[in-house]
Amino acid sequence: AGPPAAGGPLRRRPQGPERGAESSLHRAAVGAQDVAEAHRPYEVQAFDRCSFGGLVEGYDLREAIGKPEMVARLRRDMERYKLLVFRGQTELSGEDHLALSEQFGSTDHGLHRPHPRAPDPRLLRISNSEAEGFVQVGTSGWHVDGVMLQAPFAVQTMHFLSAIPGGDTLFLGLGELLGAMPEDLQERMRRLWFVSGVGKNLIAGDGQLSLLPLVHKHPKTGEDSMCFHLGSQYCVAWIEEIEADTGGLFGGFMAGFLGGPGAADVNLAQGTLRRLLGDGPSKFNVLPPGPTQDLLTRLIDSLDEVSRERAIWRQEWQTGDFALIDNCALAHLPDREGTQAPAVETGLRIFHRTTMVDLGMRLTSSRGARSVLLAGRPERLAEACREGAMVDPAALGCVVRALTSAAGDEDAALVGAPAVTGGKSQGTSQPAFALGPQEQEVPSSTSNSPPPPAPSGKLVSRLRAKADKLKAAAAASN
Repeated sequence: AGPPAAGGPLRRRPQGPERGAESSLHRAAVGAQDVAEAHRPYEVQAFDRCSFGGLVEGYDLREAIGKPEMVARLRRDMERYKLLVFRGQTELSGEDHLALSEQFGSTDHGLHRPHPRAPDPRLLRISNSEAEGFVQVGTSGWHVDGVMLQAPFAVQTMHFLSAIPGGDTLFLGLGELLGAMPEDLQERMRRLWFVSGVGKNLIAGDGQLSLLPLVHKHPKTGEDSMCFHLGSQYCVAWIEEIEADTGGLFGGFMAGFLGGPGAADVNLAQGTLRRLLGDGPSKFNVLPPGPTQDLLTRLIDSLDEVSRERAIWRQEWQTGDFALIDNCALAHLPDREGTQAPAVETGLRIFHRTTMVDLGMRLTSSRGARSVLLAGRPERLAEACREGAMVDPAALGCVVRALTSAAGDEDAALVGAPAVTGGKSQGTSQPAFALGPQEQEVPSSTSNSPPPPAPSGKLVSRLRAKADKLKAAAAASN
């Protein structure tokens, strides 16, 4: 044998059983290394001064596809940070995006129609150009997505194929918003239920209605959170729990409201509401959508500087950014001007969004009551929405009549967009309501932009008008 190499003594190549033993040791070492890398494959840089959010650079999300350990790590970090932004995901395809999304829940909820430019119908394609994607999506008010379901979407993602200056998204920590309120207001918020839904004729049982606690425990972390949509066409009404020794949210003003023409139907619905929401409260009130939505908007806008820094984050997107978002912990709002700036001036803004349903997930109120999806016809529900839905046409009609008669018009209709029919949406994820027998215009499925709200939103407009009159009368009497 020749002399050892300059780098050190030569190692004899193992033979027979010895070689097998070393190979086993090597495989074990590699396996241990893989496990270690799965626990620490990337570093999260927490957002400055904000109580949530983190940035990840230098990690290719394609490496997580098909690896349960990595998906578990991503889920843990999402629940911890609520918003994770992964930079540089320019090579992530639409197929990759969906494969990763499906690890966090079902994308087969059928609550939006595909844009012709979308590579898959489950990818909602959004842009500032109608030729490239849907425009004006989500700009009507702060919101969580999926309020027409038994629980909002558990997770959503955004992948920016092309970003523009000013095309930012604002994110709001819902637990932080609640914590910034005075304690007495927090307690009143805990007694409110947000009501939304979709359908062509809800009184006749054709559609679905969701009743979601405004304040709830996060289904995974147990932290206080909130659920709402502050766009005017997304809320039918609010249901308020009244205790025997407390007044309503708006005191004497609401007492006057409930004593109006619709009081009888609201009273008749008490038994149904107790069956749906539990018999803890002594009474349920029906509130118009506007005042509470306006109050929440004012509370957000009036946060002091310190609270605002903790509760609101403005994300300035870059091309290739991929966001993993806890939709039960954060509301969001696109910058209305920047995201819709003409493409000829700023360039194209294009991103793909996925929204995932966690089958069986419910929201639980502070007193332990669970959210409800009330439907008239099961065949009208998307498959991912059927589990846990309460199919009861009589109860649906009873609740809807209470909402409608509170406005003094049994034929009132609130129309936001085409209805979900046969488990497939004929429009975007905007809700649609028709409380009486009324036909809606259904835009062509090849239309390049979401349908605008139809002009027949009588229920919301009448409730708002009635609320304004009663407030004015109360102010005059003082």
